[in-house]
Amino acid sequence: MLKKALLLCNDKAGQGDVQKNIGIVAGILTEKVDDLTIRKGKKKGDLEEMCRKLDSEIELLIIMGGDGTVHECVNGLNELTAPPLIAIIPTGTCNDFARALNLPLTVAEAAIVAINGQKQKIDTGRVNDRTFTNFAGTGLIVDTSENINEETKALTGPLSYLISAVKTASDSRSFHYEIVIDGETMNGEAVLITVVNGRFIGTYELPFHNLSVQDGHLNVFLVKEGGLAVFKEWIQRKAFDALPDETTVIAKTAKTITLKTTETEKVDTDGDVYLQTPVEISIGRPFTFMTDATSL
Repeated sequence: MLKKALLLCNDKAGQGDVQKNIGIVAGILTEKVDDLTIRKGKKKGDLEEMCRKLDSEIELLIIMGGDGTVHECVNGLNELTAPPLIAIIPTGTCNDFARALNLPLTVAEAAIVAINGQKQKIDTGRVNDRTFTNFAGTGLIVDTSENINEETKALTGPLSYLISAVKTASDSRSFHYEIVIDGETMNGEAVLITVVNGRFIGTYELPFHNLSVQDGHLNVFLVKEGGLAVFKEWIQRKAFDALPDETTVIAKTAKTITLKTTETEKVDTDGDVYLQTPVEISIGRPFTFMTDATSL
């Protein structure tokens, strides 16, 4: 039995009825939690600030929302000396980090895992002064996020990311980069560079083998200007098992990455744009999450 837990969510985030979901989660959690507090964020940054000032007596923090909500909370928790155990109730559009943790995507089942699941140390990434759980990227991935129609997103959910990606890819632009991956320098033209901790982006599993959120390193995915066709095939699930040729797509593991671009480029972290190039990226501190698997 837990003495004290906190459930955080945004007032309007992702899909579904917030109040209904809170009721479902609270009904399950109160069977194992003596004191459950529920707090809502009204605007971007509210949850990050709440986590930054978290009561040290909180044993379990339950985050209800999508990848952006998790991102906010983890960035607040990163400033704590001893952050609590974390559970995720995935109610966002894509829930990519929750997928990497092998969590159920239904509210009731995720709430059960929150109190009865497996405790696992999970990697994060660090980009400049922010922590990311799933990815940090620039180029096409930023344009895709910014081109999503919010009405389409509300109606079609994850499909909106695929629609936006296909549309954006048709009008893609390249940028000049210099990237240093664990001391190895490369430069050239690219349409997409993303550094990944998780395994999914826009609900689609990335075309790397043996990806893990517990292996102590990040994965770099760089699509050169001539590799756009490969990227299009990937997002349409036509070439999942084929490892692309390095003349078009570079896939590497790394602990430290430095990325510079000739022109300033926006950087997307977990679905939101907070930063711009140049950036320093590295493996971040691990956090303990409740998961639905003994290994990930």
